Amino acid sequence: MHLGVRLAVQGEMGATGQGWDLARQMTLEAEDLGFDSVWLPDHVMNAHMAVDVPMLECWTVLSALAALTTRVRFAGHTFNNSLRHPALMAKMAATFDVMFGGRLIYSLGSAWFRRESEGYGLPWDDHDDRVARLREALLIAKAMWTEDFVDFDGRFYRLKQAHVSPKPVQKPHIPIWVPGDSEATRQLAAELGDAWLFYSKPPRVIAGYAADMARRRGGRPLDMATSTVFLGGLSQQQVGEWSVKYAKEREHRFATPPTPQDVLDENLWGSADACVDRIGQWQAAGVSSLIIQPIPPLQGMRHFAREIMPRLRREPAAQAAAG
Repeated sequence: MHLGVRLAVQGEMGATGQGWDLARQMTLEAEDLGFDSVWLPDHVMNAHMAVDVPMLECWTVLSALAALTTRVRFAGHTFNNSLRHPALMAKMAATFDVMFGGRLIYSLGSAWFRRESEGYGLPWDDHDDRVARLREALLIAKAMWTEDFVDFDGRFYRLKQAHVSPKPVQKPHIPIWVPGDSEATRQLAAELGDAWLFYSKPPRVIAGYAADMARRRGGRPLDMATSTVFLGGLSQQQVGEWSVKYAKEREHRFATPPTPQDVLDENLWGSADACVDRIGQWQAAGVSSLIIQPIPPLQGMRHFAREIMPRLRREPAAQAAAG
């Protein structure tokens, strides 16, 4: 299973710091600890604390982090389609992929933080129109990474003989992970995604997701990735306290705000045995990539790497040998 970690760079999730120093520390440790990827929120205004709490720009930080590492892959959690023109994004992504040896995951999302877009004078559409805009952005990226010159005449974007050179290292193109679980986003993932990324749910729900995605794709499965809050290594009282804190930080994020019980039902917590069992259930349901959002960030990441990761790396091999 592919294992990633989301950086806490907005002062959220119990981070004792924020910004560049914490991002650098978490990333360097993530590479040393054996994580496969590092994920960074893409906002220009702080989306989880007060909007005037400092927030660094995503692509600038990712490029600096990639220059300090050699192995881990990088992605946005998730890249924000509202902030940049998709042709420019395609060029930026290709440049990143070339500079850092094919280590980018193109996890481009339709955006959710209306206050941010309006504050920066950027267009804001209703949900399905934002997904339709994202669809055009992904079509543009694929074309610019694989074709010499691109003309595009869409509802939202128009290109005339647009060109990207050098092309990305990864072939046939940088992998596209489509985030979100709305009806419109599922259909987009089925059409254009190399993987589908969504927030964690109970295993039975994810099994239903997998069946639905296979139906949309005419029986062909799609790699599924889930992003989960990780509360392992904490006492029952601490887990309860952090679930309340996390739900409070995210109450403006979703149309139906999560409750602390939702956090517990849908995410990863408890003993190492309980966490490994839950991850095994997710994997059996169809999940091939797991991105953890550790709470507290540094301590949680280290605990996962020390107590959970070795068992995830070892047990599939042991099962194969036994078979």
